[in-house]
Amino acid sequence: MVEARLLQQRRATKLKKPRFLRQDATRNKSLKKTWRKAKGMHSKMRMHLKGRRRSPSPGFASPKAVRGLTRQGLKEVHVQNSKDLQGFDPKTQIIVFGRIGLRNKMSLLKICAEKKYPVSQIKDVSAFMQKVEADFTTRKNTKKQKEDQIKKVKEESLKKTKESEKKETPAATEAQEETKKGEKSDKIKILEKKQ
Repeated sequence: MVEARLLQQRRATKLKKPRFLRQDATRNKSLKKTWRKAKGMHSKMRMHLKGRRRSPSPGFASPKAVRGLTRQGLKEVHVQNSKDLQGFDPKTQIIVFGRIGLRNKMSLLKICAEKKYPVSQIKDVSAFMQKVEADFTTRKNTKKQKEDQIKKVKEESLKKTKESEKKETPAATEAQEETKKGEKSDKIKILEKKQ
């Protein structure tokens, strides 16, 4: 752990540090509020005159030993897979997950819970894992219900088409038989005429 005194000093300097804005960003709407150094020849801000906006300077920086560390004094380690956890030191480092899916995050969290590694973005690892698992089960259930509904609708439509075909088939067969009889009688008439 880094000295607590340096962390306290950093906290104090950050409280005093103003928000560094571009010159006239509060007056002119077209200027963005991001910091840009004043470069005008007569700029009072560039000359650091009293009563003007402050400019960034080394005095506002945090101590070098504490720079880039968390409030607890731990170094952030970005983790995207289990290989990144090799050589991890829980006394001086803390885990920050990169852009990964929930399933990968769950597998990494299980490893972290077993080895008792600190995780930056999640306060209670076990509660988070239970919540995610509950979400997974609800998603699976809703997906199954939707699939079952789609199957039922398809089966009902198939039954309706089969029933309609059955109703149509007797009438259709009668019509076909009548046409066949009519064709036979026409053939007989033609044969009689030839003789």
